[in-house]
Amino acid sequence: MNSEHPTLETADAAPNLDAALLLAGAKSSLDTVIGTALSRVGLSLDDLRRLRIIGARPQGLTRENLAEAMGETRSSTVRSSLPLVKLGWLSRSESGDFTLTDSGRVLIDQAEGIAENAASRWFTDTALSPAEVISTLTSGSGVNAADSRR
Repeated sequence: MNSEHPTLETADAAPNLDAALLLAGAKSSLDTVIGTALSRVGLSLDDLRRLRIIGARPQGLTRENLAEAMGETRSSTVRSSLPLVKLGWLSRSESGDFTLTDSGRVLIDQAEGIAENAASRWFTDTALSPAEVISTLTSGSGVNAADSRR
């Protein structure tokens, strides 16, 4: 059995848990790789995802809709978005809606190239197919990766 993944030894006993733990490990690894690359422009992977979700809706998003799209609580959404407002990448209306600023759009363009290069290296190193991952996670499974696309 692979010593890097000792949970695989129990795959027959808890295959769903084992798969979930492997996905969590992959997400953590991907967050680290892309987050390290994005730190050059002052973003995390979640920040980039947040900016892209908001940028895909020119009319803006309420904190409720943003929380749902990010899979987090409304208070976490506000807490995580306010630094992006202070940096000028998002604006927040009197009603609490978030919209992407022009400088936020410029940042996304820059950050996407950095993140794409880091993700490409990660997928190459892990021998996972990006096309297969996209197909699997967007095939009606309830995981909505489309929210993070522009």
